[in-house]
Amino acid sequence: MIARIICDIRDYLGAHRRIEERIKLLEEHMATATEQLNALSTKVDDLIADVRAALAVINNDELTPEAQNALDQLSAKIEAFDSEVGDADGSDTPEQPGGETFRR
Repeated sequence: MIARIICDIRDYLGAHRRIEERIKLLEEHMATATEQLNALSTKVDDLIADVRAALAVINNDELTPEAQNALDQLSAKIEAFDSEVGDADGSDTPEQPGGETFRR
């Protein structure tokens, strides 16, 4: 009986140790993902600032047909990307039959 209890305790401790190792690994992955998302967010902020600065310069000048075409193409790319990414809160996601909202 005592041998069985000792065996169960060893099994429990071994399982507990494996769980702790998995948790530590998950924490490391989450920290890495957070760093990568923060870096990407910074890059997007920089891109937005660059585009806004370029548009401010363009809006102060009369555009040639070529420049207007380039601006229209850039605007289309930005709109397409915005549609692809969607809103973070899912407000742009259509409601599915049955009342459920599809999440990306």
